[in-house]
Amino acid sequence: MGRTGSFTTLRTPAVSVAAVLPRLPDRPLRVAVVGAGPQATGHVATLAAVRPIEGATHLVRDPSRTPLDAVTLGSPPAEEALRSADVVVCATSARSPVFDAALLRDDVVVVAVGSHEPDARELDAALLGRATVVVEDVATALREAGDVVLAIAEGTMTPAGLVPVRDVVTGAVTVPADRPLVFTSVGMSWQDLVVAAAVVGGGGA
Repeated sequence: MGRTGSFTTLRTPAVSVAAVLPRLPDRPLRVAVVGAGPQATGHVATLAAVRPIEGATHLVRDPSRTPLDAVTLGSPPAEEALRSADVVVCATSARSPVFDAALLRDDVVVVAVGSHEPDARELDAALLGRATVVVEDVATALREAGDVVLAIAEGTMTPAGLVPVRDVVTGAVTVPADRPLVFTSVGMSWQDLVVAAAVVGGGGA
């Protein structure tokens, strides 16, 4: 993996976990992960750095293609994993919702990092309509985050409902505990600069 890929694998899970940390329960987490690539495993590893993991189930189209603990997306075991999950991570190249969000609990935390185009999404509009939606930057999300753009177009949420991640990490906004928390990320250049500076400052390679 090249340096750019390494930075991305480091910074994306780090930003995701920082964005949702105030809402993570203080107990071992049950995690459902849609995807099995570097971002999927990176998010599990980063979550494990801040909370014990009771179990992590990967939901994929073909479990035979990964050595991870995986079940077939859309199958009864996958639906049960989503129903019981404290945290759901979506790290796919999908262009349409990857599961029915009605399966998710009201206190679930959802991280979606695969959608970087305004006409592609991993989450359905109904979920964003009942969730607190945190984004890296509101203007950027309105241009590039398909999960957000399409939910607004379908009338389940408005731009005024978006919460910048800085307001969460600084404590300026308290995230409600009685509704889902969704963090949707498109990736921003400043995140790579922060990681690069940390690596250089720490003497890493």
